[in-house]
Amino acid sequence: MKLICYILLILLIPTIPVGAQTLSGGQVQVSNQSILISDNGQVMIGMDITLPTAMELSSNCVATLTPVLKTQDNSYNRILPAIWVYGRIRSIVQQRERSIPSDAYTILRRKNGTEQTVNYSARIPYEKWMNGAELELLADVRGCVNCQKEESSAFVTRANLERYVVKPAVAFVSPAVEAVKNRAEEGRAYLDFPVNQTRIYPDYRRNPSELAAIKRTVDVVKNDANTTITEIDIVGYASPEGRYAANARLAQGRAEALKNYVMSEYGFKADLFKVNSVPEDWAGLREYVTKNALPLKDEILSIIDKNENDYDVKEGCIKALDGGKVYATLLQDCYPALRHSDYTVRYVVRGFNVEEAKQIIRTRPQQLSLQEMFLVAQTYEKGSNEFNEVFDVAVRMFPDDPTANINAAAIELQRGDLQQSVRYLDKADAQASATLNNRGVLKLLQGDLDSAESYFKQAQAKGSVEAGANLEEMVNKRKDDAIFGK
Repeated sequence: MKLICYILLILLIPTIPVGAQTLSGGQVQVSNQSILISDNGQVMIGMDITLPTAMELSSNCVATLTPVLKTQDNSYNRILPAIWVYGRIRSIVQQRERSIPSDAYTILRRKNGTEQTVNYSARIPYEKWMNGAELELLADVRGCVNCQKEESSAFVTRANLERYVVKPAVAFVSPAVEAVKNRAEEGRAYLDFPVNQTRIYPDYRRNPSELAAIKRTVDVVKNDANTTITEIDIVGYASPEGRYAANARLAQGRAEALKNYVMSEYGFKADLFKVNSVPEDWAGLREYVTKNALPLKDEILSIIDKNENDYDVKEGCIKALDGGKVYATLLQDCYPALRHSDYTVRYVVRGFNVEEAKQIIRTRPQQLSLQEMFLVAQTYEKGSNEFNEVFDVAVRMFPDDPTANINAAAIELQRGDLQQSVRYLDKADAQASATLNNRGVLKLLQGDLDSAESYFKQAQAKGSVEAGANLEEMVNKRKDDAIFGK
């Protein structure tokens, strides 16, 4: 509904938003009021001012209707050209005396009993104080000897001259089709063996829980109709305790024992397995020492990093530190965790149509390809929560994929999280048109228009449609800055 306000033309009253008093039984009506700003910095003021049928003006009187744009405290104001309304006799006298004002917006002779409307419009140069200023209409009625009979004012509208809000176009990349979806489930088992033995005893110490964890990993893949196991990798590790040759035998033998256990549990063939071993887990030892506060820590690391191919010599050097106390600490606190078997269940996943993929993304998103996720996103409204969540999942499943990162960056730019968008952009293909465009969007949102324009031009040269649209946004933004200032 359009806002209509009535100008009170009898009593001297404060500014009011909407009201009605009579002027000889009538009202002045204001409608279709607007205050806009043009591209060249001109403030455009418009309204329809109507003298209704019921409003009568005495024949000897003159009324002026003067729009005024002002701040609330009236510290700044701009008086606009007035509308002069003459009674019949007053109009004749003014014409005869040639005293009609030359700066009037328009001059009317009041025809009592009829409706008269003035389509008022004015343009003035923009000044900073005008944003938020109030537009008032002042009414003044004078008699035959210019004695003031009536004066009033009314609020018409407020100048909400909003800054141009850039609406940059981010770029998304459609991922390539993943011909074969190879996936893997990984785990680490800490099986317990009697000293110097390689046979697995399922009920021995921690073995029930460790073997159950292995079976759960295998079952997740084996029992899923969408997947087919292609290989199971097992790597056995021993701790650097005792002779290297003995540890090599234990590490390989225990890895083989785990293979045989899984084969017997599931009836898998031997050629499904790939078994390797690391006789002594020196890398794991170094990681432990690095992360923990230990006596003689630097000396331990120096021994580990020593260019010495005889690992038994290295072990002897550690044993010699502080009379064997360092070695005893490692033996108790570190070495048990260095005896482990790492396993990887490799498998392929069948392809899914869009409706299937919409269900899978909620339960097993790792089974989808980036391209399948992208197609799911296209079924949702762009910018919706569902649309955005698909790309969040995609980058979580494929954290190092350039396409996943450029699309995730686009989502964060739309959300306004510029810091997170940078993290994703840094992992995208730096020279791809989508990356260049989205970096331009980032710079635009940061207010660096020159850098933004450079990125957009580079992206446009590589065929980016979005960059072309963004260059148009740049024109509008620069115009806005020229009017309002940065």
